[in-house]
Amino acid sequence: MSSNPDEILMCQDTPVSTQALSTPRPATELPAEVLSVLNDPLVGIEEPLSEWLIAHESAEHVTIMHELEKPVDMGAGDIRSYALITVAAGENQAIPLEAPWGLHRSTLCTPSIDLGSLTEAGVTLDPGAPPRSDDEQIALLVTEQGCNSGQPAIDRIELIELSETETTVELVIGVQPNTGGTCPSNPPTPFTVNLEQPLADRTILNAAVAPARAVTLP
Repeated sequence: MSSNPDEILMCQDTPVSTQALSTPRPATELPAEVLSVLNDPLVGIEEPLSEWLIAHESAEHVTIMHELEKPVDMGAGDIRSYALITVAAGENQAIPLEAPWGLHRSTLCTPSIDLGSLTEAGVTLDPGAPPRSDDEQIALLVTEQGCNSGQPAIDRIELIELSETETTVELVIGVQPNTGGTCPSNPPTPFTVNLEQPLADRTILNAAVAPARAVTLP
């Protein structure tokens, strides 16, 4: 995790500071009014609220997160490590609760760095060309997570950052979003990364997520 407490990460389009994750405040510290809303069975929280952390708190939006005991592999390199719930006062409610509050979002996510205009992507090794120690290239499969009508992300994948150390190869990859489109699952797109030196026994890491995670076969 980044050591900068002011850095803002994204979790399914929801901003959360690194400080909220590194020095968490339990959800039980929220006002009684909000706790009453979160305890509504329609919210669907099964764990004690003391196990949830406050990711964001304002007069109109409250987001809490709970680290999963075992991350959920959604496939194609998309691995979710947190449950996230947002309740909102006013508009944008999926399920009305105690007025003025309602459930805005309930999802699974993984904290990731802000990619700016680019969107997140699932990243795996290409099983057709698994890495070898003498390779000076890494063959990857990149799966766009934004809406693209189930089409590949050809010519829109960008290697934002490549950092090579003695023990790791750290990759930050994003996808230039397409305009419009429906949201079925997108297919993986082959993508090759050129290295400055042979891979050897270094670990390949997806550094777009926080903390960085090893890139594996799908």
